[in-house]
Amino acid sequence: MKRTALFLSFFLLVLLCVAQRASAVAVGQIDTFQDGTTDNWTNGPFAPPVVNIASGGPAGAGDRYIQLTADGGGAGSRLTTFNFQQWIGNNYVSAGITALEIDLLNPSAVPLSIRFAFQAVAVNGGPGYLSTAMLLPVGSGWQHFSISITPANLIAVGAPTPFSTFYDDGQGWLRIINEVGTSNLNGDVVIGQLGIDNIHAVPEPRSFPLVAGGLLVLGAEAVRVRRGRMRDRNGASKCHPLIGGM
Repeated sequence: MKRTALFLSFFLLVLLCVAQRASAVAVGQIDTFQDGTTDNWTNGPFAPPVVNIASGGPAGAGDRYIQLTADGGGAGSRLTTFNFQQWIGNNYVSAGITALEIDLLNPSAVPLSIRFAFQAVAVNGGPGYLSTAMLLPVGSGWQHFSISITPANLIAVGAPTPFSTFYDDGQGWLRIINEVGTSNLNGDVVIGQLGIDNIHAVPEPRSFPLVAGGLLVLGAEAVRVRRGRMRDRNGASKCHPLIGGM
């Protein structure tokens, strides 16, 4: 058991070293899995592999998604997946990402409680943060979630540094786990499956009201200018010496 844990830690560290050359998380990025891969989502060398399912996603026929499987024993006992490529590398706060959107499917015989888990280092027991739970009752079909990852809406686990500086060293990693409680970042032991699609980094929401407000101001100004020109034309027509009074 101890040898397995050491090997897993080594495997994670190797992945993390490779990931340092990958692109950092960026506003608007989305994993749709339509290329037939798992988009670098994995769950370690001993667990049942993350697989790409060719059809049956939220959009129906032809919509690909990934599926996790947990067998309730050993390294494959938990529904969890992590990404050491496009979802690490810098601070989510400084990148302007305040929420993550995701589509989830529970084909299991038990309800699931899915969370995003942010961990500082790639070792079991490292400190981090949990998101609020995304509850998936049995037979609930595909469900869409938008989960805030602002510091006020995250749950600290293991005394991490403030979330605003949590990823400053570029070594944090993102996990998706099934976790009813809020005491660890590994997830609960379970027998079941989980479908995942459309993992989306949502941009800073304050930009949307600003853009909308700007468009409203421009629109109002255009209407004002147009009405002013119409009044000027109408006034000029009434005072023209060749019109009327002849």
